[in-house]
Amino acid sequence: MLAYPIYLAVSIILYLFVFRVKHPKTAFFGLLVSLLIPPFGLIFAIFLRETPNGNQNEAHSPKTPAPLPTAADVEYLRVPMSEALILNGHAVCCTLLLDALKNDPSRYLFGIREALEKGDPETAHYAAAAVMDIQNDLLLRIKQLSVKIQNQQFADNDLYEYAGVLKKSLDSKLFDPYNESQLQARLEAVLNFMILHKPSPKAYSELIELAIRKRGYPEALRFASEYLLEYPHEEDAYLYYLQCLMTLRDTANLQAFVGGLKNRPVRLTARTLQYVRYLKDKGIVG
Repeated sequence: MLAYPIYLAVSIILYLFVFRVKHPKTAFFGLLVSLLIPPFGLIFAIFLRETPNGNQNEAHSPKTPAPLPTAADVEYLRVPMSEALILNGHAVCCTLLLDALKNDPSRYLFGIREALEKGDPETAHYAAAAVMDIQNDLLLRIKQLSVKIQNQQFADNDLYEYAGVLKKSLDSKLFDPYNESQLQARLEAVLNFMILHKPSPKAYSELIELAIRKRGYPEALRFASEYLLEYPHEEDAYLYYLQCLMTLRDTANLQAFVGGLKNRPVRLTARTLQYVRYLKDKGIVG
């Protein structure tokens, strides 16, 4: 008469403390088996034991696949994009390419071009498809903004967006030389329009950068001079003017410009003063 109660008590102790079946539903089910089928209750408990980390039957449970890395993950880990594309599987490569190109093409383009040369054909296919998507998106936005401007139906922010999209297209280096020259011409036209009608330090900076990109240093110097006259309190104006004079090796104007800096209404930082120190160390200016 006492055998069955003793067996039941032993089963409860084993389930709770030895076999560590802590989940209430699992423990209740095991005890029910022990109650109804005494010979097999304890054997059944062996299959309900938990793994060392506390998760029942974890070794046999399906694992959730790890999320695919993004371009930001690659950058955070300081892994070159080209290596990440070559070393990873096709699904990872596709995710990296689309993520990188959709956010900032110029930021990852060097690695993508390298991967196109060294990677497998499927990786090259993903890259080519992603590049095509970005080209189409950029050109579509350029066309939309261009139509608004031509029809005189634009706001000031449309001009800035138009210039920004054109610059992003150039910086991406996704276009052939002919289309790149067309983009440069459009960007130069809109920046000149902005300077005539809505001047700003940003517009002058972009126009000078564009002239430098084309290696038109005399033109860049002219824009820098206008920038300096319009915004004498902007340090960037002094920096661009100084850089242009140094590139053109205009020693006479360098000496006059640096000599008169102390009388200018601007507080220069290390960005500009490093060039002044260099010129003085080389004996180019006094």
